[in-house]
Amino acid sequence: MTDGSRRDADVSRYLDDERFHRTFTLPPNGNRSTEFKVTYADFGHDNDKDVILFCAPLMGSRLLLTTQDALARKHGVRVISPDRPGFGGTTDVPPSDRVRVWLEIVEALLQHLSIRHVSIVGYSAGTIYALNVLLNLRHLLHPTYPYIALCTPWVHPSHSGVISLKLAGALPDAVVGNFDRLAKFIQNSGGPALSFSSDLIGNITSLPRGTGFLAPGVDSDAVALEESLRPQIFPRITAESIRGLGQDALLLLKRAEHPENWGTWGDHDTLVPLLAQAENDRFAAASEPVSPLRVDIFFADADHMIGTTAGPAWFNNCWRPEQRGEHLQYNSVVVPKTAHDHILELRYGVLERILQGISDHQAT
Repeated sequence: MTDGSRRDADVSRYLDDERFHRTFTLPPNGNRSTEFKVTYADFGHDNDKDVILFCAPLMGSRLLLTTQDALARKHGVRVISPDRPGFGGTTDVPPSDRVRVWLEIVEALLQHLSIRHVSIVGYSAGTIYALNVLLNLRHLLHPTYPYIALCTPWVHPSHSGVISLKLAGALPDAVVGNFDRLAKFIQNSGGPALSFSSDLIGNITSLPRGTGFLAPGVDSDAVALEESLRPQIFPRITAESIRGLGQDALLLLKRAEHPENWGTWGDHDTLVPLLAQAENDRFAAASEPVSPLRVDIFFADADHMIGTTAGPAWFNNCWRPEQRGEHLQYNSVVVPKTAHDHILELRYGVLERILQGISDHQAT
């Protein structure tokens, strides 16, 4: 066996790990007459105390964070990463049902796994799903360290001013809703569509890219392993269903005729006061000391999806002190050398900061 063949076999062995390919079935209920299949990854440290729920970016696949299994184990944190509807083996649903079904998936899956509490990590498009968990399933957050981290959080192009996404917003639903076909075309043939669709599809077309930069303290061997794995992840994702890509794109663009697709809150500027009121009510009703909700935001140094000026500034303004109240701790940073599509790569140390914070606080 050649060195190249041996490396390919090692990569396949890693990505074939059964922990990355689990299945769960929701029974029929009042909203559907048949079972609903969910595929998910469950990796990192095997425990039910220090757990993160990962809400993936626009390519909402369970596989995107699996390259960081060893890092999660190092910090004693378990990672639950479900496929959103229409990805992997998870049953697809239209944009109007995606948030409702996501909340059902999260609550039922965590109950199935006997996990009572989680911290939340949302990435790009996953921000919308993460914030819906925070607003609607607040009881799932850890009681002594309620925490959510949002990496390159999604900002609607009406606020970010990103031209390519404004143009995408003008496309017919029938075109946007079939972005999955475009993504598979890009994977198979590249060509002129690549630069335009990379703004629409974001994290998926450029997965193999890397740089020589390493944040302080990052394990270079772990980065090398991740670099060897990443080129095989996108082909594996597209080998399964990615029908949800177009449906998520429609959700993110939030057409005027479908303002409810993000949930009852509409946009970030109306969500934050709702969260603040919920936290105030929680403090007022508590008979024992209550920990404040911590919200950490990680913006990229370069960002073709939300920009680096208007988008982040608008998002931060939504979380200004008079909006968020006194029981919600908010912190945002720009991570040096990062781009939107790569901010969670091991080399930049962002996930390690998140995991370290969770393990440190929950150990006390």
